[in-house]
Amino acid sequence: MIYFQDNTIRDGMQQRAVNKSIAIKKQIIDEISRTRINSVEIGMCDSLQDLSILSEYMNILRKDQNGVVLTRLIETSIDLGAELHSKYPNTVLKLLVPISKMHIEEKLKTEKTIYFKRLERILKYSQQKELNIDIVLEDSTRADKQVLFEVLSIVSNYKIGFVTLADTVGCSTPTEYGSLFKEVRNKFPRLKLSAHCHNDLGLATANTISAIINGATQVETTFLGIGERAGNTSIEEVVAVLYKKELNETELNLKSIYKTSNKIREILEYKIPPTKPIIGSNIFVHESGIHQDGTLKNIEMYQYILPSELGIPNSTNYSISRISSKKILYQYFKNIVGSEIDVDDLIQFYRHLSKVTDKLTPEDCLELYQFRERKKWKY
Repeated sequence: MIYFQDNTIRDGMQQRAVNKSIAIKKQIIDEISRTRINSVEIGMCDSLQDLSILSEYMNILRKDQNGVVLTRLIETSIDLGAELHSKYPNTVLKLLVPISKMHIEEKLKTEKTIYFKRLERILKYSQQKELNIDIVLEDSTRADKQVLFEVLSIVSNYKIGFVTLADTVGCSTPTEYGSLFKEVRNKFPRLKLSAHCHNDLGLATANTISAIINGATQVETTFLGIGERAGNTSIEEVVAVLYKKELNETELNLKSIYKTSNKIREILEYKIPPTKPIIGSNIFVHESGIHQDGTLKNIEMYQYILPSELGIPNSTNYSISRISSKKILYQYFKNIVGSEIDVDDLIQFYRHLSKVTDKLTPEDCLELYQFRERKKWKY
């Protein structure tokens, strides 16, 4: 079983020009609460104001849906998280543990031995408070393996939910990321591993799938693939791959996720690239004549994902251009011309003129064609 943790309102909303208001976040949480997503990362809790806001979010989530709070290794942050947990037992504190040399020495301005002692101190402190704890190892894919394994050895001595191996800057490939999960799973078989990927090299979904194949039992995703820089792993893509390839079981339904994705797009007023997999407006559009002819004979000829699998009516679209199938052009022109016009000749005329300009619509072409016939103009 693959568990899904949604990162849309926390990591996802670090994207530039995305509405980050509390009201918008609450609307999105409400939509996510209607799905079978297992947990939602709702933010960080470093102040009483944060605690108040996160309490509002927890009120929206179902009781069987965990609210995950990203938490620094600071006792006061643990205390605030504990207060939230006392009111909402489905609260999980996800301890943020930067793991690469760059992060430890340059960001945190500390050294490994001191940092490891702090981690152990916080783990013991959290255990004493009987909190639900996850761990995210930030920048795992650029960390020294020996350091990574030392931290995992420490973590394995405590009661931990999921341990996230984060590809924080999206630098990994599916082979590299999958190998990391396989190696960690073999060395620490009792740990439950989670995948968190960024899309800087366009490999976030591929890396996430590779992690699943190699032992991850949770994946962290965002709706629409939003997130800092090039974005995060898209939930729509991962669910589609699991469904189409029958890789693993999940409680999520592709039709439901597609529907929720569109609602979140509307809430955010977010413009999705037309060619974005699963949710882009172009995914059922065919312009090439070969593809149009093939899908007319069998829709699966040039479509792997079908409209019915997303819970929408057959929305295959045959766009009109000079490279369109003659059958499509004939059908289109037949619907807009009278019986006195030679449609085959009109199609030839349209294709000739479209080589000169791609701004010509079929209707424009018809007017020019009729003008030519009246004036006996030859092309």
